[in-house]
Amino acid sequence: MSNIKYISTRGDGNTLLFKDVIFEGLAPDGGLYVPEAWPVLDSELIKSFKNFSYNEIAFHVIKVFLDESISDSVLKDVIAKSYSHFESKDVTPLVHVHNNEYILELFHGPTMAFKDVAMQFIGNIMNYYLNITNEKINILGATSGDTGAAAIEGFKNTQNCRIFILHPHNRISEVQKKFMTTVDSDNIHNLAIKGSFDDCQNIIKKIFSDTNFKKESSLTAINSINWARIMCQTVYYFFAMSRIDSSGKECMFTVPTGNFGDILAGYIAKQMGLNIRTLNIATNENDILTRTLNSSVHELSEVSMTSSPSIDIQISSNFERLIYDNCKDSSYIRSIMSDLNNEGKYTLKKEILDKIKQTFCSYSIHTDEVESIIKKYMQKFDIILDPHTAVAIGASERNSSKYDVSITLSTAHPAKFKDTVSSIINNNEFVPEHIINMMKKDDNLVILDNNTDIIKNYLKENIL
Repeated sequence: MSNIKYISTRGDGNTLLFKDVIFEGLAPDGGLYVPEAWPVLDSELIKSFKNFSYNEIAFHVIKVFLDESISDSVLKDVIAKSYSHFESKDVTPLVHVHNNEYILELFHGPTMAFKDVAMQFIGNIMNYYLNITNEKINILGATSGDTGAAAIEGFKNTQNCRIFILHPHNRISEVQKKFMTTVDSDNIHNLAIKGSFDDCQNIIKKIFSDTNFKKESSLTAINSINWARIMCQTVYYFFAMSRIDSSGKECMFTVPTGNFGDILAGYIAKQMGLNIRTLNIATNENDILTRTLNSSVHELSEVSMTSSPSIDIQISSNFERLIYDNCKDSSYIRSIMSDLNNEGKYTLKKEILDKIKQTFCSYSIHTDEVESIIKKYMQKFDIILDPHTAVAIGASERNSSKYDVSITLSTAHPAKFKDTVSSIINNNEFVPEHIINMMKKDDNLVILDNNTDIIKNYLKENIL
């Protein structure tokens, strides 16, 4: 193991090992943890991944981010356990669509969304640590639809933790809600907040910034502010590239993007030595990242409700990690984040934006186009897309002709958005029977006002 050290993007001065970072979430100064330097994998090792299974690739990619508290044998066991319930032996299979275009299917886990890839691992690795120390924790997270379900699946029936998930009331799909609210486990609390996902996320950040309350309550984050989420997601970029002959080729990944965690994992894989030329940020009408790349101005606006609700987001938390990596200036990060908090906007320095645009591009795909893309893929390729994947396909089509290989991340099974998809393709045969049965179950949730103090009081009354 490497004993790699982690620091805050906002420069509080402390360095932590992985075993501490995984339980920290936000840094005390409100920043996000990142490695002091990116580990780089040997190019010959990366080439050899073509002969490795997903689990074997995961071992080599994740290992370099850990410390001596996890042995090689424990890491292999955790990985094996984490992906044993995925429906595909490849975990995240790469599907060739036509010509230079591929889809990376990230929805074969227990809750049928990409969040399972990280959350199954995090649940198992946290349990490993907690069983050693006999400590108890309270997990607090916000979800735009899929994180909550994946976290609940990863931590249900765990004796040494309780999990509290905030979701925006009536702003996620019914299937997404049922994946959370129908799980029968005493340690789960579903909190429906009268507001947007950004409101939920702001509540989480305010609670975690209260360091005394966080410590007294043994709070841990599982949103993509938690470094381990990003770390796990780098693996499937390496896996995807290992399944094609990419030597000497220009490769682009397109990712439906809300909180910026999934596409940031691709950026990190590139820093680690993976042959990625471009990362394409796919947004819907909530296009703050597209606007930022086009103008340098990162300005919040009202959240629009669309057919791709998991990316109906204005505050992309992980974008801070990218900016930091392209300036290495904590005081600058503190300054622009203060501007965002106080004025609702900031302007990126030209030299930082120019560096970001060397790797990133971005396109905004609106709801009417999503419908036509879903219809086209059904008719032309017999592939049923969920709305978020359709957003990414639309963004990919804007740019894919420039590249030898174009890979689109499919982040959720279409059944998670069955009402939207079935109304577009005029059938619901794609919905598995276990989803149909789940939809008949009663919800177990609490509806609360968009107020940090109300959430804090609920936590005080229900934490371990």
